[in-house]
Amino acid sequence: MKKTVTLILALMLILSLCLPACAETAGGVTKYGNIGRLSKLNITEDQLNDVLKDIMVNSICNRYVFYDTMTDMLMALNRGDIVVLETDQNTVRYIASRNENIVDRPPYLNPNNLLFSMLLREEDAELRDRLSACIAEMKEDGTMEDLRQRYIEDVIAGKEPDAIVPEIFPDAGTIKVAVTGDRPPMDYVSAGGEPLGFNTALITEIAKRLGINVEFINVSCAARGISLATGVCDIVFWMEIGDFENWEGADFEDQPESTIVTEPYMSVSLWWAVLADSPVVNVYRDQ
Repeated sequence: MKKTVTLILALMLILSLCLPACAETAGGVTKYGNIGRLSKLNITEDQLNDVLKDIMVNSICNRYVFYDTMTDMLMALNRGDIVVLETDQNTVRYIASRNENIVDRPPYLNPNNLLFSMLLREEDAELRDRLSACIAEMKEDGTMEDLRQRYIEDVIAGKEPDAIVPEIFPDAGTIKVAVTGDRPPMDYVSAGGEPLGFNTALITEIAKRLGINVEFINVSCAARGISLATGVCDIVFWMEIGDFENWEGADFEDQPESTIVTEPYMSVSLWWAVLADSPVVNVYRDQ
């Protein structure tokens, strides 16, 4: 009998050590692992963790880890290097719709709104103002909502995005726009390398209204800042935490020096993607 009890206790100890996503407890909060995020433009991984250290005390995750591409981050999630993939809700919904082993969840702490804008160099203030005017016009006339339905909602539902063919204006200038493909369906590149996301459709419509040509440049998410600064592109798509209705007072701490932003064209909640069999699935606060 004594040997049986000893064996049972030993097995229980082994099982407890082998549970997935073995958690630690710090400050009364159970920690399950790290959070993955796409590399930011103007803040390093260590700087972000330092800024958020007080918030992370109450988080179920330890720290943020940066990845240069969404593919790298998805691989890290599947390997268990991170327990949470954090990005905008549209992208999380898209990922979950294409991966049966991944589900979407609200953040453990109160979610923030992410503002999607375009980032330009300071010397291109006139172009920025023209872009902002088009954004406001498209919100007013319903075009923005139409593009959102076709290139976000329909794509998440399983439809292939419509082809995007920019008009050619022989006597007009050309703006070069960076596309990463790392936030589908917002910033989406097909398997054949063709930009087909909402952002591509948006800037194509704006270029048509302004009577200018647009050229898409494929760059990595981490290279957006340097691509803009060195003139490889004129516009990058960019997001930051803020208030959609009062965006000029938003927190743009990741904005590189000597850059300016357009009026935001969309606000989306910050969201989590987690593995369906992860303990994190059922460990979050109701939002």
